[in-house]
Amino acid sequence: MPPPPSHPSADGRPPRLPRESRITDALIDLADTLVDDFDPAEFLYRVAEHCMDLLDIGDAGVMLTTPEGSLRLVAASSERVRLIELFELDASEGPCYTAFHQSEPVDHTIKAAPSPRWPRFTTRAAASGYMSVHATPIRLRADTIGALNLFRLTPGPLLEADRRLARALADATAISLLQQTTLDQHRTVRAQLEQALNTRTIIEQAKGFLTARHETDPDTAFHRLRPPPPPAPGRPVPRRRQRRHRPAPAHRRHRQDLRRAVISRCRHGPGGARPMRPQNRAAALTAERIQSFRHKGVGRAWKGER
Repeated sequence: MPPPPSHPSADGRPPRLPRESRITDALIDLADTLVDDFDPAEFLYRVAEHCMDLLDIGDAGVMLTTPEGSLRLVAASSERVRLIELFELDASEGPCYTAFHQSEPVDHTIKAAPSPRWPRFTTRAAASGYMSVHATPIRLRADTIGALNLFRLTPGPLLEADRRLARALADATAISLLQQTTLDQHRTVRAQLEQALNTRTIIEQAKGFLTARHETDPDTAFHRLRPPPPPAPGRPVPRRRQRRHRPAPAHRRHRQDLRRAVISRCRHGPGGARPMRPQNRAAALTAERIQSFRHKGVGRAWKGER
């Protein structure tokens, strides 16, 4: 039997739907996460709003765990409950903190006297006007990823119907978040696969070019495309690589200085000669002899022969 139609309110606002309809809309909204522009923070704020609308509570907060395993406050229905939640995380005590670590719902009635279990949290929550707290873990099977924290401004625990609904909202939140995480992982794998296929296409085109240009087989062309493997740890460096870093022997340095001195003297004269090593007297003496030959007309002919 359909529910009776709601009549518009006196102030002209749209009529409030029955609770059953609002519960259905909330569950559908929490399940609609398979979108490209999914925002986890905005999603969890909607979770807190649905709790405020459907449950007999004064405030709601949502905590999630980080990859390191610590809790973080993500959404809160008011500034007052936000401060309480931050204090609870800083003190590492309270029903929300316990519900997450034990993966079990926790009910706590706040009294004037501090509770021996959570003395600092009880004192702070009573000063803010809260009378009771219900915390339920956000989990899917054995995977607990956060806690849903419900604060009441009236004495007494949460009703059984509201407890079950809070459990359903927490489960729907866990399913949606984990489903979105799995979807992001699949998107990452798909992007990596597409990149690998594109790279493979480029490699095949390069192999075809080398095969046609150098008249070789595809396997040989592919081996030419591959970079040389790095040397294994502890393996001696090839001799060709050692020569690049090893200093030249003394006789080779002597030849280099001699050649540099001769060419510079023949091209630029004494004023444009490059500086030589002072200890290489043979190079300086040979350069002076070449300079004297140049004045006699021999240096130009020697340069032409060179």
